[in-house]
Amino acid sequence: MEAKHPITIEKRLVLKAQLQNVWNAIGTQEGFEGWFLTKVEGQWKVGETVTLRWASGNANDIILTTIDEPIAFAFRWHPGDYAKLSDFPLSELTTVTMTLRETEIGIELNLTESGFENLSDERRSKALGLNSEGWDEELENIRKYVEG
Repeated sequence: MEAKHPITIEKRLVLKAQLQNVWNAIGTQEGFEGWFLTKVEGQWKVGETVTLRWASGNANDIILTTIDEPIAFAFRWHPGDYAKLSDFPLSELTTVTMTLRETEIGIELNLTESGFENLSDERRSKALGLNSEGWDEELENIRKYVEG
């Protein structure tokens, strides 16, 4: 069997804000709801599955995998269109990781979404396109949320 090469989305953003404010935006339920423009249903703790409920009525399930204040936050989900965990094989989940680092010019937020190589061929291209563009929009939402 041929080895799969990792396929990852990588984004970087420098924010003119305090580290704690950026952490509160990405790593807390209230902050996440504020910039991701969704309602979170469930317990916001590592190992839990929560549902992101959109104003449209659509939903995504995510599994919270890392909440390491104030450095890293991560979750797993089905990328692309709205999806519950049961909609596709769990082997096709991607991992979204956000890490924070203080720099001289502000707080550097690095976002990666990895695991696209595990998606079926028919889903991969669409999911990569939707999520790459989507993360550009969401990072701008984070900027507006923390910088005012």
